[in-house]
Amino acid sequence: MPSPFTDERVRLDGKHFALRGHRFAFRGVTYGTFRPRDDGERFPERGPAKLDLVGIADAGFSVVRTYTAPPDDIVELAADQDLHLLAGVFYPDWRYLVGASRRQRREMARAAEDEVRATARHLAGRREILALSLGNEVPADVVRFLGPGEIGDVIARLADIAHEEDPDVLVTYANYPSTEYLPLDSLDFLTFNVFLENRENFRRYLTRLHHLAGDRPLVLGEVGLHAGDGDEAGERRQADAVDWQLETALERGVAGTCIFSWTDEWWVGDAAVEGWRFGLTRADRSPRPALGVAERWNARTVADLHDRDEWPSISVVVCAYNAEDTLDECLTHACALDYPKLEVIVVDDGSTDATADIARRHDVRLATIGHAGLSTARNEGLRLATGDLVAYLDADAYPQPEWPYYLALGMDAANVGGVGGPNVPPPDDPPAAQRVARAPGGPLHVLLSDDRAEHVPGCNMAFWREVLTEVGGFDPIFTSAGDDVDLCWRVLEHDWKIAFHPAALVWHHRRPGLRAYLRQQRGYGRSEALVEVRHPSRYTITGTAQWQGRIYDSFPASVTRQRVYHGLYGTAAYQSVYRGGGHTLDLLHQVGVPTAVLALLTAPLALLHLTFGVPAALAAVLLVTLGIIDVRRARPPRRYPGSRVGFGAGVAVLEFLQPLVRLWGRVRHRPHARERIHEGPVLPGSPTSAPGGVLMLPADGPRAELAAGLVNELRRRKVRVLPPNEWEAHDAAFVASTLLVGELVTSSYPEGCVQVRVRTRVRTAAAVLYALAALVGLAVQPLAAAAVAALVVAELGRGMVRSGPRVRRIIRRAAESGPISEPERSLRGRSRAQHRTAR
Repeated sequence: MPSPFTDERVRLDGKHFALRGHRFAFRGVTYGTFRPRDDGERFPERGPAKLDLVGIADAGFSVVRTYTAPPDDIVELAADQDLHLLAGVFYPDWRYLVGASRRQRREMARAAEDEVRATARHLAGRREILALSLGNEVPADVVRFLGPGEIGDVIARLADIAHEEDPDVLVTYANYPSTEYLPLDSLDFLTFNVFLENRENFRRYLTRLHHLAGDRPLVLGEVGLHAGDGDEAGERRQADAVDWQLETALERGVAGTCIFSWTDEWWVGDAAVEGWRFGLTRADRSPRPALGVAERWNARTVADLHDRDEWPSISVVVCAYNAEDTLDECLTHACALDYPKLEVIVVDDGSTDATADIARRHDVRLATIGHAGLSTARNEGLRLATGDLVAYLDADAYPQPEWPYYLALGMDAANVGGVGGPNVPPPDDPPAAQRVARAPGGPLHVLLSDDRAEHVPGCNMAFWREVLTEVGGFDPIFTSAGDDVDLCWRVLEHDWKIAFHPAALVWHHRRPGLRAYLRQQRGYGRSEALVEVRHPSRYTITGTAQWQGRIYDSFPASVTRQRVYHGLYGTAAYQSVYRGGGHTLDLLHQVGVPTAVLALLTAPLALLHLTFGVPAALAAVLLVTLGIIDVRRARPPRRYPGSRVGFGAGVAVLEFLQPLVRLWGRVRHRPHARERIHEGPVLPGSPTSAPGGVLMLPADGPRAELAAGLVNELRRRKVRVLPPNEWEAHDAAFVASTLLVGELVTSSYPEGCVQVRVRTRVRTAAAVLYALAALVGLAVQPLAAAAVAALVVAELGRGMVRSGPRVRRIIRRAAESGPISEPERSLRGRSRAQHRTAR
């Protein structure tokens, strides 16, 4: 049953911890193990232990990490000093096995379960117990020998047992870089022991670990440095290392750190370890300089990384349209942000409910405009903003207290123009919203590296005000979605970088049910049609976005489906997880599901002959297979009370419906999008015809630029252009029909003009398929073979038209519109250079 002191226990709060409704500053130090006492416990006797814990508390620490379960006297002494314990549970794990029989492994797992159950039961309800650590650094060789899946499953079972005995207790496992790939999704927070002596490498690795942690807090279970020979120089190196380690951990949004260790006194088994000088104090408890460093950082928060007047001013813009259900929660948290030089601006986009009245109850600047759509509202917020940084927050989202600090810290280089962070559903959102959060089509970030992004979603993004002005703000043509994608791509095209800070988290409510989710996805499809017309080169021939980076959600990465760098013979010190695969599965959903549904419609043809039912049968197999995969990979929230299969089935339904609804919105709106978006002419002068279907254009610039203009114009007119590369003897290829491909080639001779020609070739694979279909039809029914032959003739004719007259018509229309005006990007480039110099 829940503890009567639930409110007195440390709880999770996004990527941090909370106690009694306020941020809990996790400032930890490791303690032990020591020489066994007479009762067998590996802790000092009560008197020396009390002196240690008093010294720990006086130094500003709030957490003591132990490697074995603390006895009652240690728990009581910790409570006297208002200290919390990260209590280790020790059991002889896999490293002690000689052999690997199933019986041995089962017995070891049962012994671990018994120990965890006994420890959790004994410590249940104790307010001093911050969490149970269910193990520490199973060696990489052992994990490779037995397999990470088996070890991860046992740890997950241990977590379930701890929660059965004490539903309020938090659980973790102390991992380390050599086994980064262990699947630990079931833990409440991620703990890693990290020893790196290079500051930049340390910073990069913490960012990486945040992505493994997902929406959970990240805790460093061990940091520090050996003091060398114990001389003054060695102790100064230790102090310097602790200084930048704690500063970097704070800057990267690490929820807690445990310095290794409190003292040099350390026993393993029945023997003292000699020459061990990691302690903040020596074996006689005399302090080292590193203790003073730790004491200073223990009193600091992220706000203390800069003086108050050094933080950039921030304008938080909340655009709201009929948002009365969520706006009060959003503004309550936004107005409570303790950040210097921060203003909150609410733009009411012509709401017809109580949105404006709710905004007036808060300390915000309110602007009311006629309903014109999201981009116009965001531009109005930009116009009113006075901050150096303009941060955008959706009306159905709300920030964590440290959010503006991490956004500001994310702007960590002169060429960074914007920054974003994760967005996750609040844990108390209903199951339907939690399923939507794990379904496709949500507000996801696309990362080029651990801390650089190609896209950050509009519910949680910030840009320098000058950068937004430079790129022209938000395009008003996007009224409900797509504006953030368009903006990010334009920012990147202006040679700015977009940063990502994994701790700049906002809580974001998802749509609460199926109907609302599908309505949203249909709207996203309409917006995607606009983005596709605006940025044709960034879309594939199938109509899906061609991202350069990888799409990430804000949940823990499933390491079981990733590539792992083990090093030769498994000797790499940092055996890192790399996101592998995933693109094929996404493609099967976004393209395969609509195609399979169309194939299912051919099922009645099986009445003519069973052979004609093969496409429908294959489509059914594909859909069933995808459904099973979706059910298995859907991960409900931790401690989800319902059935995991039921939760997964709900997500699978969304996975099936989303590509159909989004495609419907995109296809229906595509002609309208092309009508609404009128790009300036991209080709010079009027073309003249030459023999062989050649068009001649005036040469007013490099041929390569003209070729790029031709490719973009073809894409804009919805010609299915294949992505060009540097290994082909043509400028671009495009799909003319199922049987023919057109190849666009240009020549800059004779001088003063550019010749444009399209040559055609047969698609070999398609021709083979048509031939096979004709042979099958001939064997089944001659009429079917005749139908295939007629289709071949039709496709050849369609291809010749689409690769000849159609392409020439597109080029003529674009060229005859007149010459291009001088690009404004040169002027904007000068503005950008001036801005960087000023900063």
